[in-house]
Amino acid sequence: MATLNDSLLSGASGKLDGYVIYRVGKKTYMRKLAENVSNPRTDGQTMQRAKLPGAQTMYRAMRDGMLKDVLDVAAREEERRSGYHWFLHANMNVFGKEHYIDYSRLELTAGSLQLPFEMKMIEGDETYALFSWIDNSGSVTAQATDRLLVAAIFDDEPYSPVVLEMDRSCRGDGAGVVNLPEGTWKTVHLYCFFASETERRYSPCRYFSISKS
Repeated sequence: MATLNDSLLSGASGKLDGYVIYRVGKKTYMRKLAENVSNPRTDGQTMQRAKLPGAQTMYRAMRDGMLKDVLDVAAREEERRSGYHWFLHANMNVFGKEHYIDYSRLELTAGSLQLPFEMKMIEGDETYALFSWIDNSGSVTAQATDRLLVAAIFDDEPYSPVVLEMDRSCRGDGAGVVNLPEGTWKTVHLYCFFASETERRYSPCRYFSISKS
């Protein structure tokens, strides 16, 4: 790119012999036009195109629920344009061709709250899941009153995350249980996260899964 302020083309605009001339403010610039791409569908571009529809489909399924609010908070904390842009940035590589989704790497939530220590699922079947953890409350990013929430994706609705209804369990309790609904599903992907008492801050999520026997 060249600056043309001292040339006869200063103040001009348009195309000339493979170059484009344009103005920004009071300055005139000239740059070479991009060459035509002989193969715009490279393997990398094709893979990227396959990822985007899956990510967009899942985000649309979250737009009317609590998870949209969680993503909007994450976007503000990380100074991203929107929860939509945060979700695409975090999860584009989770999706692939032929409806492939790596659920274990999916990030449905994020935020400045900490997850508790050593969170694990100690029991689980097609009716419920029981989680335990070590209470790490005592700081601004981890309060005993932070509430456990569980989002789920069922394999018969693979693009539709939902937050499950459950009794109140807090960080200070050290354990929590969520009941699973009946249905035609065979596998459920669970994402445990915490919300502050005011539900203005959230934590990242921890992944678990249950398959019917």
